[in-house]
Amino acid sequence: MFPWLLSTSPSRIPKYPYRNANKDWIFLNYLPRFVQKSLSQFICDRIVTLNTGADYYPEQFLVGAGMACRHTLETLSRHLTNPQEETEEALSLMMSLTLLERLETAACYTLEKTDVVEISLPQIYDANVKDTWVTMGNSEGLEDSEKYETMEWNTLQIYLKRSVFDDHGESYRDYRAKTINGLMEGVQIAVDVEIDADIHYSIKREGNVLIEDRGRRSLVVRLESPYFEPAHEIVSGRDEAGNPINEWSWIITDLDYLLEKDKLDEEAKEQ
Repeated sequence: MFPWLLSTSPSRIPKYPYRNANKDWIFLNYLPRFVQKSLSQFICDRIVTLNTGADYYPEQFLVGAGMACRHTLETLSRHLTNPQEETEEALSLMMSLTLLERLETAACYTLEKTDVVEISLPQIYDANVKDTWVTMGNSEGLEDSEKYETMEWNTLQIYLKRSVFDDHGESYRDYRAKTINGLMEGVQIAVDVEIDADIHYSIKREGNVLIEDRGRRSLVVRLESPYFEPAHEIVSGRDEAGNPINEWSWIITDLDYLLEKDKLDEEAKEQ
């Protein structure tokens, strides 16, 4: 079955397993869980607001997220029904290659060439920020766990080069400055948007209706920025009012936790 949730389907991740802080930040784990989540969310929201502007985030961002999701799903429907280089190229600008390949692979196994697919949002009622994710530090930390130390806590992830504080040859001020410089080596932001909408999903094969689902439900869409290295490149400049100028576009990197569920299942197998 093609991996699109029906209006009656439960969430792929009913209760997200947010990360506890590792040993160097273990003191954070003594806080109540709801306090940790609120604090992490506040930090990440603040980072997004400072780098995109209070006039833009979250209100304008949420309006744009709903419009982008609707347009992306319309283009995806055309591509699944009649795969063309033109629609694939258009989708590559709207969503991540990983998500596109995941959906195309699923289509190869579940759909036939004559199938007509429609996924649309006839009516969007509301949109809210569900989670804000921020990754800071050098992107090499994603692959090199020996050279970089990883700090994961709720929705915040930090990569720093491994180093030891030398209390004889290095002042705490120098050590702190080195840490801050490490954080500013790179940044990426992602936002999970919960869209309350009427959703129409259908698959027709040679005139026969295989799936016809209409209903109102919450659609969770993750929008993500590029990875900026160094971090200050996320802002290209300032306008006359001092608001940040961003010369980049968000892309959709997940739909209803499809890839996130794959990731969590893989991590569970490795444990």
